[in-house]
This record gives sequence, C-alpha cells and structure tokens, in this order.
Amino acid sequence: MDEQTEESPLQLDFWFDRWPFGLLLAAVAVSVVVPFVTSAVWSKADTWTSLASGFSATMIAFLIALAWDRRQRANLERQENEAERRREEMARAREQERRETEAKRRFSAIALELERLQASLERTVEEQARYRYFFPDLPSGSWLAGSGPLGVIISNYGLMADLSTFYGHVAELQWRLRFKAQAGVDDAAVSPIIDALAAEMLRDVGVLLSHVRRQVEKPDVQPITDDLGGYVVARRQRTGAIRTLDFGSAPAADQP
Repeated sequence: MDEQTEESPLQLDFWFDRWPFGLLLAAVAVSVVVPFVTSAVWSKADTWTSLASGFSATMIAFLIALAWDRRQRANLERQENEAERRREEMARAREQERRETEAKRRFSAIALELERLQASLERTVEEQARYRYFFPDLPSGSWLAGSGPLGVIISNYGLMADLSTFYGHVAELQWRLRFKAQAGVDDAAVSPIIDALAAEMLRDVGVLLSHVRRQVEKPDVQPITDDLGGYVVARRQRTGAIRTLDFGSAPAADQP
C-alpha cells in the first residue's frame, strides 16, 4: 500500500506535467524528418517549394496573429488605465467635496462665534471702564474645535494665522479682565489698556468676519502657489495697546 501511494504522485506528475514536453520533441522530430521523406518519395523541387511557401504563410499568419494580440492587449491596457484614471478623478472629486463641506461647516460655526465676539467687544469698549467686575461673553470653542482640521485642508494660511492670533488675543483680553477684578489692582489704570486691546480687536473682528463669510461661500481648499497674505492682527493690537498706555500714563507722571 505504501509503495502504491508513493508511485501515484509520480504517475500524475508524468501524465499531467511531462507529456507536453515529450509531445513537443516528437513534433519537432516529425517536422524535421517529414520534408526529407517527402523529397525522397516525390519531387524534391515541389517538396522544398511547398515547404518554403507553407513556412512563409505560417510565419505571416503568426505575425498577424501576434500583432492582433498585441493590439488587443494595448487596447485593454488603455481601457484599464482610462478606467483607473476616472476612478482616481472620482475619488479626488469626492474628497474635494468632502473637504469643502467640512470647511463650510467649520467656518460657519466660526462666523457665528465671531459675531458673538463682535457684540461682546462692542460692549467691552463702551462699558468695561465703568465696572470693576466686567466679564463679557468671549467664546472660543468653535475655533478650538475647528482650527486643527481647517489647518490641514485650507490653503489660505494668512487667514488661518490671523484667526489664530485673534483668538490668542481673546484669551489675553479675558486675562486682563480677570486681572482687573483682582483685589489691590488699580482698575482705573488698567481700563485704558483693556480699552486699547478691545478697540483693536473690534476693528480686526470685522475684517476677519468678512473673510470667514467668504470662506463659508467658497472655501480655499485647493493648493495655491501665491500667498494670499492677510492682516497682521497681532502687530496692530500690540502697537495700539502700548501707544494708549504711553499716552495715558504720561500725564500722570507729570503730576506732582
């Protein structure tokens, strides 16, 4: 039983793997011997002429079939490449649409937040000097939630930098208002500094709000080569605060 089970794979290997090679050798031997046998039995001129004609016809037919097969393969590859290109274009279009939708949603939330900040800054400029404890609504959650995803898909780096700087000054304004409310702090001396920062932020929030609303309509998600620039919010705010502090404190220094 063991010998039979060991011989069976060899028989299968011969019948299914080795017989094509033997058949090829037999066909080559027959194709070489038959012309000589034919020329010995019949006319040599007719035999070799027929052999040359048959060989030429076979070669031409083979070349035609090979050219046709290559043409069919080239057409198939071209169709596959075209289909792959269309799939890639559709995938890019879907990704572009997804990014535009996400950018519109994020900027819509930021626009609403900027409107609330604009109203709070107007109140701050008008009323904060009257009170020691003045804490307006200064939200920043929409920016904190959307700044990361927007920084990846938005190409308007100037606007993103200005928004980041502006919200940094929102945190600075909150700190100044809390500092003013502490015991032992001269609120009359701190109020001009807060007014200067709030006034600069009030001017800047209008500019930023217009840019953000434009992004809601048509977000800049395509990569661009030119720099769109933007307003350097931090520079104007810092300069205005220092200037107000200098002019506000100069008369007090001259007094006896």
